[in-house]
Amino acid sequence: MQNVFTDYPDVPWKQGWKFLSGPEDRTPFVTVAASGALIGPCGEWTLQLIDPAALCTTRLFSNGFSIEARKHPEQNRIDALVIEPGLLCGTVSGLPMPRLTTKAEIKENNGSVWAQSGHRTVLLLQQDGRFTLVCGEFTPERALIKAEAALEENLDARIQRETGARKNISRLFSANPRHNPPVALAAETLEARLRDRTPALHGLWSMAEGFANETFSLNELYPLVRAWNLIDPPVALELAQTALTLQQGNGGFPAWVEASGLTSPVAPWPLIAQSFELAWQSSRDPALLKKHLPGLRKYVQWAVRRFDPHRDLIPAWQSEQETFVPESFERGKATPELTVLLIAEMEAVLRLCEEDENSGGATESLVEDRDQLVKTLNTVFWNPVGKAFSNVWKDGHYLHQPSFGSFTPLFWRGLDEEKQTALVEDFEETHGFPGHHQPASWKQEEIDDAAHLPAIHQFMAFEALRNAGGTALMLFVRRAREGFSAWFERECIVAARGETAGTPAYALGPVTAALILTVQEEFEREAAKAPSSAQQILQWAHRLRIRKTDLRITAVVLLSILIVHLAYTLPRNRDADARVAEAALNYQQGRYTEAMRICRRYSNSDLSRLLQANMLMLAERPDQAEKLYRQTLTQETESPSALLGLALALQMNGDFKQAEKRYADFIDIHETRQPKAAELADEFMQLCREKFSKPPGWKRVYSLPMMNDLGL
Repeated sequence: MQNVFTDYPDVPWKQGWKFLSGPEDRTPFVTVAASGALIGPCGEWTLQLIDPAALCTTRLFSNGFSIEARKHPEQNRIDALVIEPGLLCGTVSGLPMPRLTTKAEIKENNGSVWAQSGHRTVLLLQQDGRFTLVCGEFTPERALIKAEAALEENLDARIQRETGARKNISRLFSANPRHNPPVALAAETLEARLRDRTPALHGLWSMAEGFANETFSLNELYPLVRAWNLIDPPVALELAQTALTLQQGNGGFPAWVEASGLTSPVAPWPLIAQSFELAWQSSRDPALLKKHLPGLRKYVQWAVRRFDPHRDLIPAWQSEQETFVPESFERGKATPELTVLLIAEMEAVLRLCEEDENSGGATESLVEDRDQLVKTLNTVFWNPVGKAFSNVWKDGHYLHQPSFGSFTPLFWRGLDEEKQTALVEDFEETHGFPGHHQPASWKQEEIDDAAHLPAIHQFMAFEALRNAGGTALMLFVRRAREGFSAWFERECIVAARGETAGTPAYALGPVTAALILTVQEEFEREAAKAPSSAQQILQWAHRLRIRKTDLRITAVVLLSILIVHLAYTLPRNRDADARVAEAALNYQQGRYTEAMRICRRYSNSDLSRLLQANMLMLAERPDQAEKLYRQTLTQETESPSALLGLALALQMNGDFKQAEKRYADFIDIHETRQPKAAELADEFMQLCREKFSKPPGWKRVYSLPMMNDLGL
C-alpha cells in the first residue's frame, strides 16, 4: 500500500523548517541545524530524535517528518506527525528513543519526562516504540493526559489519511526522481502558509511573502488558485471566496490585507475575476455564482474607472506600488500589460455571466468596454514595424519601450493568430523577454518572491505560453524544471555543509511554489499525451491534406522497395551484423581485446562505433572516444547511450560548457525511460559546473545495461 512516509521524495534535514498541525496552529515545532533535532516555538527545549552523525534520509512535510537509516530503512526509522497544536506523535522502530533536553529542571515519572518554564510545560511520554511530545500552557497533569490520549490513537490510520490527502501531489511526480523534491516542497510550502480566519479575513487565507506581518496578498491569488486547483480544489475555492469578502463599498479591492486588519491603499493587479473563475470551475455551483457575480461585475466597472479616469480608453497604472513591471511607472504613461489584464478580467466576467441564467442582457456595457480596450491594444500598443506590442502611450505620443509588458498579450486568449505567432517566434529566436538585457532571462535558477519578481513574471509567461501552445511552451517547461532541480541541489549542498545559520529551510515563496506545481503538471500532461509514431504520421499527413488512400498506396510502394532492397542486401549484411553482435557479447563479458578487434574490422556499424568509444573511455582515452560518439549520434540521433557517453567524454576532455549542455539534453529527453542514468547525468553535470574533469566513480556509467547497446 502506498505510504506518504515511504513514497514521498527525500529532503535532507535543514534548519528552520516548521511543522504545524493546520491553518490555526501558531506554535510550530522547528528544526535545528543538528540532524533530527527539534525545538519549540520559544526554543526553551530540544528534542533530539536521532544521532546527528547517523547516516539517514529524511522526508519533510508541513505537519510531520520521516527519518530512515540508510541501512534497512524499513526496520530502522522514525515517523511523526503534529496532530494538533503543540502535540507531536510518532513511532520509533529499530532506533534509540528520542531524548528531551532543556536548561530547566527535568523531572521523570513512569516513562514520562517533563520540564516547566513559567506557565509553559514540555512533556515527553514514551511507550512500546511510540512517543508523544506535548508543549504548551498546560499543567504537567493535563499534559500527561493529552500525551496518553495521543498514544492511544491509531497513528498508522492517521498516516494513511495523510497519504490520501496528498494523492493529487503524488500524481505530479515525475518518473525521474530528480525533479520530484521541488514539487513536494512546493506543495508542503503552500500547505504551511495557510491560515485560519481572523477578524479582518473572513475565511481561509494564505500568508504572503515579503511582508513584515502576516498578510494576505491579492496579487498572489491567481497563482495560488492555479496551484491549489491541482492539489486540493476546495482550498482554491475558499481562497478565492476569502478574497471576494474583501471587496470595498466602491467595488474595488485592496492589494493586501494584514491579519490585524491594516489594508493596502493601492489596488491589486486585475486578476480577481479570473481567479474566481478558475476556482469556481471545480464545483460549478450555481448558487455560488449567483452570490458572487454581482460583486465581480461591480468590480470590473470600478477597475475601468480607476485605471482610465479620463475615459480616453487608454488605461494606465495610477500608482508606482500598483505597476506589474517594477520601475516602469510614470504618471500618465500607459503600458500594454494593464490593458491585457483588464480585457482578460472582462472576458472572465462575461464567461461567468453566460453560466448564470439571471444575467440576461446586463452585459452590453461590459462588452462595449471590452471591445474598446481590444481596439486600444491592437492600435495604440501594437508596433506594426517591429511586429510587437512594444509601444507605450505618454502625453499623446507613442514611445517605443519594449518591456515584459510587451509579452503579456499572449496571456489574452483572444489575441489574433498573426500577432500571437509574431510574439512566440520572437521568444523562440531570442530565448528571452522583451526589454530584458540578458537574453536567457527566463532561465534564472534563483527565483526571488520577495518583490513578486521575477517569479510572477515567469508564472504569467508560463500562462501566456500555455495559451499560445506550440514548442515554446515545452522549451520553457524543460528549462524551468531544470532550474528548480538545480535550486534544490544547491540547497542540499548548503545543508550538508552546515551553512544554515540565519537562512530559512528550502525557502520558497508562494508564487514560486505555484509555478513549480503548474509547470510540473504541464510536463506530466504533455508526457501522457505524447502520440505514437503512427499517430504522428497521420497528423503529418492531415496537415499536408494527404488522403488515407494515398497513404496506403505510398505504404505499399515503400514496402515493395524495402523487400527488394532486403533481398539483395541482407545476405551481405547478415555476416557483419552477426560479427558486431559477437563483439557486443565479448564487450559485455569483459573480453575487450577480442571485442575491439572485431569492431575495428566492422567500423561502419553504429553499434561498433559505440562499443569502440566505450572501450576507449575505459582505457581513459576520451579524446578518441569523443569523435566516435559524435559519429554514432550523427547516424543514431536518439541514442541515449551515445549522448551520455559524449557528455562524459566532453567533461573528461575539459569542455565543461558543452558537457553540461549534453547532460541537460540527456535528462530532458531520456529521464522517463532511463531514471538511473539520468541521476548519474545530473550528478556529473553538477561536477561539470565545479570544473571537475574526472567525476568520482565515473566508470559507473559503463555498468548501466543501457550502455551495452545503442539504447534505442
